[in-house]
Amino acid sequence: LKPLGRWLTSSPPTPPLLPVGAGAMAGLSGPKAHEVRSALGVDRDLSTQVVLTGTQAAEKPGKHWVDKPNAGYSGTPMWKLALERKEQEDAAAPCVKIPEGFKPTQKGSEWYYSEKRQVFWRTTDGQMYVWDEFAQKHAPLHEAVTFDVKPSVGGCFHDAAAQVRHVMVRDLQKAGTALRMSLEHLDRPCALYALYEGHRGNPGATGSGNVCAEFCVKNLHLKLLPKLAAFRGYWEDERLQGAMRDSFEELDAEFLERHASSGKSDGCSAAAALLIGDRVVVSSLGDIACLVCLKTGEASELVKAHAAKESDDEDSEDEEEGGASSSGTNQDASTDGKPPIRWTRAFGDAEFKAADSSHRLLATPDVAVVHLQNKHQGVAFVCRALYNAIGRAVAVSTVFRRSAGRPRMAAGALVDAAVQWLGQVTDQLGLGSIVVQFEQRHEASSSSDAPPPQKRARKEEIPSQVRLRHILLKHRECKSTVDKVRNKQVKRSRTDAERLLRAVMEEVLSRGLASWLATWAG
Repeated sequence: LKPLGRWLTSSPPTPPLLPVGAGAMAGLSGPKAHEVRSALGVDRDLSTQVVLTGTQAAEKPGKHWVDKPNAGYSGTPMWKLALERKEQEDAAAPCVKIPEGFKPTQKGSEWYYSEKRQVFWRTTDGQMYVWDEFAQKHAPLHEAVTFDVKPSVGGCFHDAAAQVRHVMVRDLQKAGTALRMSLEHLDRPCALYALYEGHRGNPGATGSGNVCAEFCVKNLHLKLLPKLAAFRGYWEDERLQGAMRDSFEELDAEFLERHASSGKSDGCSAAAALLIGDRVVVSSLGDIACLVCLKTGEASELVKAHAAKESDDEDSEDEEEGGASSSGTNQDASTDGKPPIRWTRAFGDAEFKAADSSHRLLATPDVAVVHLQNKHQGVAFVCRALYNAIGRAVAVSTVFRRSAGRPRMAAGALVDAAVQWLGQVTDQLGLGSIVVQFEQRHEASSSSDAPPPQKRARKEEIPSQVRLRHILLKHRECKSTVDKVRNKQVKRSRTDAERLLRAVMEEVLSRGLASWLATWAG
């Protein structure tokens, strides 16, 4: 304790004296500079003073704001001010929800794009768009519309018509789905019908009919469907016509390229109908008759035939319809005064499409668009030989009236009439037709106040009529070719069976079921 007491009672050593200067106050604590300025108040000699806000002036000296180095300023960071300004602008702008999966094409742009859906979205109107390669601009995305059009199609072809082929796709959307192509943007109903009549083929030697017709049957839809799937906007008439022309020309070019070395000289005429909603796009290449029939009984050809006039065409009507020439086609005659080939436009016929050929053929079809109305009854494609044999448009309109609602029966009646007129049919003669009929749409009553029809009272009596739903007739292509009633082998062909049934149907419709049953039973 003694040393400790000595240490406590002794005075601390005097520190050495430092020279007066900047470092004289080093190590000593004291008031800070801003505290000194606050205590002294405002200097009267200063020409500029900090103007306080209302809130700062109301506060007493010594509050927190006077202790800050930036006294007199708000102190809000610039990034925070920019964020508040953006929030205010977003709140003032209308609230638009961006669809899921869409990203802006450019910074600050009104266009958004979805890679998954392959469509654009616009902020100004909230609508979906697609890019139109033809017009080089955005086009509204078209939503399919289902029209009140119910088509029914049927075709009939003679057994000897080995060079005639056909395609009937009743639902084009399903066909596109099978090929992994989306056609859901096209109006409904959507269908494709095509008839091909080959020429210059040798079915007896090759055993395959007509090579060109077979190729067109398998590949036309492969050219057309990708074009229809590529653009999901509204298809105007001009765009549809261009797609059909391009498909025909590409199909012909591919056929010539594939069979250039094989020496095939086959060719074919073609007629195709693309049904989209309430429009029918008819394309014709060659001399197949393409007719539109009205409910009034009139029938007229939509496009003229691409064939030279034949010597047996005596009627002025046939000279006008069947003798149409193709623009830009050389019609030079051979040594005997006749052209080497009757057609002016066709698929195939490679030797007549060479650069040094004197008789040049084209593969560009004529395309017509029909907007269906209540007056239209149907459309028919008829091979030229059949068309000339039955009496042309007058006969077609007559068959349409007699077989309304039964397109297969109408097509068969055309073939039967041609066979009856011609007598003998060879494999070089094309006998075939496709008939498309549209179901009659009943117009609504103009009087809305008309009372509903009264129901007839139910009568408990023995029915005097019997409804006949089916008449079955066997042919040799059936699974069982034995007639169990007569215990005989069936030898009739399918064509013969259909011809017999058509005759029965016409007799039943003309005479009545009761009269026909009485005759049949007797």
